[in-house]
Amino acid sequence: MVGEIALQKGNFPQNGDALIYFLFQDDFDYEKNFQLLDKKTKGKLKEKIKVYDFKAKENEIITLELFDFYQNIIILGLGERKDFSLAKWRDILASGFRKAQAFKSQSVNICYNSFLGKDFFEIGKNLSLSFYLSNYFFNRYKGEEEKKKNHWLKQLNFYFPNLSSELKKGIDYGRLISEGIYLARDLVNQPALDLHPQSLVEAAFLLEKESQGRIKVEVLDKEQCQKLGMGAFLGVGQGSNNKPKFIVLKYCPPAIKDNKKEKICLIGKSITFDSGGLSLKPAQAMETMKIDMAGGATVLGIFKILAHLNKEKHGVFFKNNIFGILPACENMPSGEALRPGDILPTLSGKTVEVINTDAEGRLTLADAIVYAEKYLGAQIIIDLATLTGACMVALGEKITGMWGNNEKTNDDFLKAAKKEREKVHLMPLEKDYKDGLKSDIADLKNVTGSRFGGAITAALFLLEFVNLAKWIHLDIAGTSFNQKEPKGIFAKGGTGWGVLSIIEFLRIKS
Repeated sequence: MVGEIALQKGNFPQNGDALIYFLFQDDFDYEKNFQLLDKKTKGKLKEKIKVYDFKAKENEIITLELFDFYQNIIILGLGERKDFSLAKWRDILASGFRKAQAFKSQSVNICYNSFLGKDFFEIGKNLSLSFYLSNYFFNRYKGEEEKKKNHWLKQLNFYFPNLSSELKKGIDYGRLISEGIYLARDLVNQPALDLHPQSLVEAAFLLEKESQGRIKVEVLDKEQCQKLGMGAFLGVGQGSNNKPKFIVLKYCPPAIKDNKKEKICLIGKSITFDSGGLSLKPAQAMETMKIDMAGGATVLGIFKILAHLNKEKHGVFFKNNIFGILPACENMPSGEALRPGDILPTLSGKTVEVINTDAEGRLTLADAIVYAEKYLGAQIIIDLATLTGACMVALGEKITGMWGNNEKTNDDFLKAAKKEREKVHLMPLEKDYKDGLKSDIADLKNVTGSRFGGAITAALFLLEFVNLAKWIHLDIAGTSFNQKEPKGIFAKGGTGWGVLSIIEFLRIKS
């Protein structure tokens, strides 16, 4: 990652390359520091605000350039004071950092303001997330001339009257979370030519090496999966030359004996390319199908954080045993590929009639869910999957669909997501729809055949493989990849959606 955050002792306004300053909607006439800043600009700030009718609405931006004490001044609107949160400030601030990038600024200056409150750890965390996540570019495949067009901010100076150790821990923790999100984004953004199941194996073992004993990785190959009875997982991958890999990561917190905390397993759908199989997708629908492993990428991003987490440095420590599963394979057409009408055995003992080979993710997740309970003893399971277009039809591209079988666990996750401003909507597990999954010749069908309620029936299918665990299913089909311009902390391309919410959920459960 490029860029450093420096804590500076001092008050507003200082001098430097670029200044970012914040105003709430329609009350800046009463703001003491705003009056001081306007005086230093010899009234030009108020003049420009009047000319452009700037009201400081949420995400509204106005800039002044080429002053002797700052090259650029960026004023960000925070909207109404009653709606303020640190996560909202984080996202708006990211827009300010991008504006500074456009100005080719090398450094940015921000001064502490009382509206940020006194939770210095959270202030530091959100400051760091905003800086590093807005400073992300994926240009691995661009030529040198194109790479030069990307401009990274080199330094953020945060001025604070009295330097705080909690602020520093929060900044370090935010940087570590950003590293996890960078990894998730990088993996999603890579083309399937260069990223396949073995690539995810290598990424997992690299995390094991970095963790210095905190994380252990086990990989089950095709023969081991066959012996266990993972017919659903193996069926999806049988058409590809890239062999399936069932990747298991284990994080055991150090220095805790007889750990009584609930065991948590994170399962990420990891289809490194989804052609649809013999139920082939249209060409246009295949263009972004490298992203069908975004759930697995999020899980690896979280384990990146776990690999380096240090209570003394970051102020955070997770007491739970945490597991990750990536059932990694490709869904490709060939003479050996899964066919519509085939019946697959699963690790649970249930059989599944495959009606559509493009409903493959739920098949891999079914075996992973059973494995999590049966072999890892997981008591809480969260699966993330780019599972259905139906979820995008229902909720659009900015909201993740969530299903769960335990009210308290659901509430804890919703609380975490709300704090981190990752939009989630709790969806129903409508049992009447389950009849559509009945098969005449097997225990289940993988799709109902109906045009309606596809995201719900996909969740109901997964629930068939949950035994006693508290379970959450997150359909990230729309939120895992941003095809529009960057907004807030989200870059164009892979977003790393879910890292923030799940890490906060782990804090709640620890």
